[in-house]
Amino acid sequence: MDKSDAIKVANEYASVISTNYDCKDIFMFGSYAKGTYHDESDIDIAVILKDFDNPINIQLELMRLRRKIDSRIEPHPFREKDFNINNPVAYEILQHGQRIDI
Repeated sequence: MDKSDAIKVANEYASVISTNYDCKDIFMFGSYAKGTYHDESDIDIAVILKDFDNPINIQLELMRLRRKIDSRIEPHPFREKDFNINNPVAYEILQHGQRIDI
């Protein structure tokens, strides 16, 4: 899989997520966004949601949805209020990630 294939997978996943959740934004980040991927790389997807109560439950639900598309997807949920430059992970995603249209 190359970067363009990963983007196609991310777009398909974003479409599924956005029909099930109030998504504010979705980014592909990590090795595929940076171009440092290898054969066993996962596809890191940041899912920014308005809000959610239980981070474990939302993680499990997002992982369940990936099964329909590609098991290499690794979803990372964020609350909208927590996704900003003060959060080091969010900052890295904003700097080097690739926004996925929803």
